[in-house]
Amino acid sequence: MSRCCFIIFAHSTDHDVDDLEDMIENIEYFHDDCDFIVNHPNIVHPKVRVRHMPGVLNHSDFIFGAYAKVLKELTVEEIKSFDHFCLVSANQYFVDKIKFEKGVNYVQFYNTENWDDLYIGKDMDKTIIGFPLQQPYGRWDPKDLYKVYGIETPMPSNWECLTLTSEATLLAKENVDSCAETYYNQDMISIFPGYMALMSGQPWEFPAHFGTYDPSNRALRNTHLFPEQVVEKRNAGYFSMKRVNYKRFCPVKQFIRDTFMK
Repeated sequence: MSRCCFIIFAHSTDHDVDDLEDMIENIEYFHDDCDFIVNHPNIVHPKVRVRHMPGVLNHSDFIFGAYAKVLKELTVEEIKSFDHFCLVSANQYFVDKIKFEKGVNYVQFYNTENWDDLYIGKDMDKTIIGFPLQQPYGRWDPKDLYKVYGIETPMPSNWECLTLTSEATLLAKENVDSCAETYYNQDMISIFPGYMALMSGQPWEFPAHFGTYDPSNRALRNTHLFPEQVVEKRNAGYFSMKRVNYKRFCPVKQFIRDTFMK
């Protein structure tokens, strides 16, 4: 098992210390060689190292600022001491053994031009079709930052459970300022981390992560997970899921604790 640092973006208003501790215990149950960096504006906890205020609802528009601060907080020596860095959202929970292969990045890339209509889950063909920065709803990276980084096949990506190798994370630390300068005060969480995975030249895979917002859930489009869905997706090989409630007193979290964390 690779040594992994889990970067938790805790909810700025809903999470308290016990909720955060529950998330950490959940991850530690399924990964036995890990550590944590947490962003939260006011919780007192030894793993909270960044206090960026990400907005009331933790929308991803605000996550990039916290991510940039985490990269600046991490030393080169710290980054090299891990194999992977995994981004964890505030309403995400793990349900099975967390497995990352060394030297591989795990990113839910939008690898086709109409990704929302085509994505079927983690086992989807990774072939890049067309120019994925162009989606039906608009064009990602209009300033062509990918050319600055020398990326031949740029793709946007989802940030939840995005997991970079230490090599890609070092590139992120080196290049985050140039990204912020190009797109001042803009949301780049769906562009920048994925670009670093591509820039590394290392292989990538879709993460074993399922979200109810996921295009592969187009038949149901339920807002929150329900127990039968958790079992179905776990049996299909997923180890990370979203959305659960923020608080530890969540029926789906309790189901996961009772069923898979004995």
